[in-house]
Amino acid sequence: MTDQGTVPRTGEFARVARRRRRQPVEAEREILQAAIEMIGSDEPGPMTVAALMSRTGLGRSAFYAYFRDVPDLLRRLLREIEGELSAASAGWFDGNGDPVEDCVRSARTIVGVHLRHGFVLRVIAQAAATDPELAAGYRRAAVEGFVTAVTERLGREQARGRVRPDHHPQSARALMAMTDAYLRETLGHHPRADPAEVIRTLTMVWSQALYGRAPAEPAEAATPGGRIRADVR
Repeated sequence: MTDQGTVPRTGEFARVARRRRRQPVEAEREILQAAIEMIGSDEPGPMTVAALMSRTGLGRSAFYAYFRDVPDLLRRLLREIEGELSAASAGWFDGNGDPVEDCVRSARTIVGVHLRHGFVLRVIAQAAATDPELAAGYRRAAVEGFVTAVTERLGREQARGRVRPDHHPQSARALMAMTDAYLRETLGHHPRADPAEVIRTLTMVWSQALYGRAPAEPAEAATPGGRIRADVR
């Protein structure tokens, strides 16, 4: 007679089968996606390995096949976002056109990145306070990567006589640190601020700081209809 107490139920068979069929890259992706969804939820709670893995179809021990700990998982998420942050340095930072239009374009792009990843970036920044390696990676991705591009653009603008020649060498770093903190504050929490207002504010702050004037109608430079939109592609 079969010992029914040792025979897994049908649902357990299915779950085990799914675990066995899942490829390593799929399992890692499932864990990362569960982390993103957990961070972006209205009430995420502390991110522990147990809480995270309860959102997957994997056992808790599977986490350690891909990540050393939660900060290691956050570093992995940061590497995925880093490319988008780097691309966001284009537009005003790397452009050569009208500075205000380029500024709006860059603000729209970086706001789009934070609309997609702002919750994750906020959690990474918080965790970086106790993890030097994560802190260094976050500074490189969110601030340092932009500082070089901004400094180079300022040099070109100075040569054209568009900005004052007496800008402090740390101006670009200060502006980017402010921008990063402002984006995390407005787009890294529930409820989020209006992206159009975030873009408008960034455009005005950068224009005033660099050119001593605010754009007359920054919204009109964004779209033909006059409404600023974020690049969320």
